[in-house]
Amino acid sequence: MSRIQRLGCVLASGFLAACASVGDAPEGASAALLVRLQDFRTGERFELASESHTDRVTYYSGERRDAARKVQSDEIMSAFVVELERQGYAGYARTGRAPALGSSDAIRWGLEVESASAQTHWLVGTGSQPADWQAFQKCRDVFLQLYNITVSYQTVENAGGKGYFDEQKRAAAGQKQR
Repeated sequence: MSRIQRLGCVLASGFLAACASVGDAPEGASAALLVRLQDFRTGERFELASESHTDRVTYYSGERRDAARKVQSDEIMSAFVVELERQGYAGYARTGRAPALGSSDAIRWGLEVESASAQTHWLVGTGSQPADWQAFQKCRDVFLQLYNITVSYQTVENAGGKGYFDEQKRAAAGQKQR
């Protein structure tokens, strides 16, 4: 295992241990959760959804235009939102959905938490104070750690993709005939 892979495993183990130690979600918290992270400079978007929000089987069985969303268990998503709040999200969050903007130099990053009872967002940009950036980076890092260890599947239509496997079969059959 490479050094980076070992570090990822250590971080993932620590995060999962923290999630397990949190216990139940706070009273009134919904299991139907969707958390979005967006880089407004590049337009990249990442989403983590709970199973109560997005049915894993239905979602991964259908063809999608992108693979930005990953589905996680209700328990882990509830603990994840608690961790975001512990890292400072609640102190900066504004009510409502994050604005739908194209790429921007003024607004750099956005984090949005959607539950059945509320929708909040937090934006940072060129006008944000260094302390705001540091707090946001902690939340962004927690998001990306969970996002990177969450397994995702995607169905895509790629008729040319099967050619690779056909070539492999032909090559294997050719070797057997020799």
